[in-house]
Amino acid sequence: MKHDGFELNRSAFLAGSLAAMSVALPQRAQSAESVGATVSPDEALAQMMAGNAHFVANEFPPLSSITEKRALLENTQTPFAAVLTCADSRVIPEFIFIQGLGQLFVVRVAGNFPDGLVIGSLEYAVEHLGTRLVMVLGHQNCGAVTAVYKALQEKEALPKHLNSLQELIAPGIASVAKTGGTIRQAVEANVRAATALLRTTPPVIEEDVESRRVRVVGAYYTLANGRVTQID
Repeated sequence: MKHDGFELNRSAFLAGSLAAMSVALPQRAQSAESVGATVSPDEALAQMMAGNAHFVANEFPPLSSITEKRALLENTQTPFAAVLTCADSRVIPEFIFIQGLGQLFVVRVAGNFPDGLVIGSLEYAVEHLGTRLVMVLGHQNCGAVTAVYKALQEKEALPKHLNSLQELIAPGIASVAKTGGTIRQAVEANVRAATALLRTTPPVIEEDVESRRVRVVGAYYTLANGRVTQID
């Protein structure tokens, strides 16, 4: 079976469990090399999409050996992918991609747009944990993007604290709001702006993207059916 150009197979789906069990060392060179030898950026993306296909089909593996897995991860972690997504309670990457303990490094913030703190968190995953894939995951009916979209159309500022989200999100979706595009188009534009920023943020992520050690991708999650589609 294939989905979005990636072949789905049981070995790819289970590979993440093995990656999560491997020992990560705190130094950049050691951790990156150890994980990179197991999961490449493309393999990581294929594994994510394979997991999502199982999620859409309501195919969940049985939970087992949780106690043992917790013990194995007590002093180390080697997440093969990092996900920057919205704080929305309906968007849970571990479920959406069917990944277990220690497999995903997840950063959540309303509107899934990176500020300095978010970028620092993702840099930590890449530099110290050997994470090979960074995904920015937007979603259907995003409240943060919708609020900024409406504020742009009405030429108003959002209330205090929410205006910090507006400052981050507005530049990326301004053209969509100006032309009266859909909220989905605004969400996807926000994801594109976020991925573009991450790919060109020095020193860590930019260098690893240029050397192809790390891949930064964008995606859209449809609440109605659970499907994740990649954004160019």
